[in-house]
Amino acid sequence: MGLAVGLVVVLVAGAQVMARRDRAEEARRDAAWRRLAGPSCPALEPKIFRAQARYPQATPYDEVLYRRFGGAMTCTHLVDRVGGAKLRYQVCKFSAPEYLAVAQEGMERFYDLSNGRSAAITVKKDQISCIVISPFKVK
Repeated sequence: MGLAVGLVVVLVAGAQVMARRDRAEEARRDAAWRRLAGPSCPALEPKIFRAQARYPQATPYDEVLYRRFGGAMTCTHLVDRVGGAKLRYQVCKFSAPEYLAVAQEGMERFYDLSNGRSAAITVKKDQISCIVISPFKVK
């Protein structure tokens, strides 16, 4: 019986250490996503996006549709407290797409990221924002 109790204590302690490590890693990743900063993305005329001879890559993420010509994307969710309530929202990074379109609930925004610029799109409720960020590699 004593060996079983000792084993349980070791297992519980190990699980607690792993959980702390997981929370620390999650906090580190969240901080990296929150530190994204840069100027606003240049707007693009919708007719230029639609006039392209090829079809864009289309990726739905939650209730947002991202379409792009080139580049790769990676997304995550973050949670902020607003007036005591939790607000869960998405942030997506794009590595050098030529053009980018973001559509949500009847709204559509178009961005010109030519010349190898990367971008981060944040969608909070019905607000879409885009900033130009430093180049990055998608893992």
